[in-house]
Amino acid sequence: MASRRAGGVFGLVFVFLLFASAAMASLPTSTDSAGTIAAFYREHASVVILQQIIGILALVPLVAFGLAVGANRWSRLALLLLVVIELVTNVVPLLIVAAPESSRALTSVEDGADSALFIAVALFLIAATLGDALWVRVVAYVAAAACVARGVASPLAIDSLDQVAPLAFIAVILLLSVRRLVRQPHQTAP
Repeated sequence: MASRRAGGVFGLVFVFLLFASAAMASLPTSTDSAGTIAAFYREHASVVILQQIIGILALVPLVAFGLAVGANRWSRLALLLLVVIELVTNVVPLLIVAAPESSRALTSVEDGADSALFIAVALFLIAATLGDALWVRVVAYVAAAACVARGVASPLAIDSLDQVAPLAFIAVILLLSVRRLVRQPHQTAP
């Protein structure tokens, strides 16, 4: 029971860190001009560095949460993929701060990694909820569909899901976390 509850706590800590990181700055994309990108990283270098450090630190509770909710090999594989891609999305902005002359090319890399991240999020949501109740899986599948759509739409400069997909991901993490915190030990998924 303690590990189940701990998984819920780790999920909540992850969401808190994710919100803290996201609230710090919105990074430019490759649709912005090279001058705009370089100026942003020059003017906000310390914020970008702190944001990426928080993003990396958020991986610790994410991994603990993912291991607590996903008791199958698919969820662990999806979690690994998610962590690796998230690390790329954290390292690239740090590289841009260190080498601003490469900001345009590295921002394109960051955009690609960000799109891949949403595909990995979708895979994780699906795999992590395989053992949950049908209604939980349906909620996760809807969120995963939003994440896939966002991952595919973003390179096409369609930004209509830029807020919806992350919030859908967070909603599922919160749902799974709260269920682990309040569900009684005798209540198990079919």
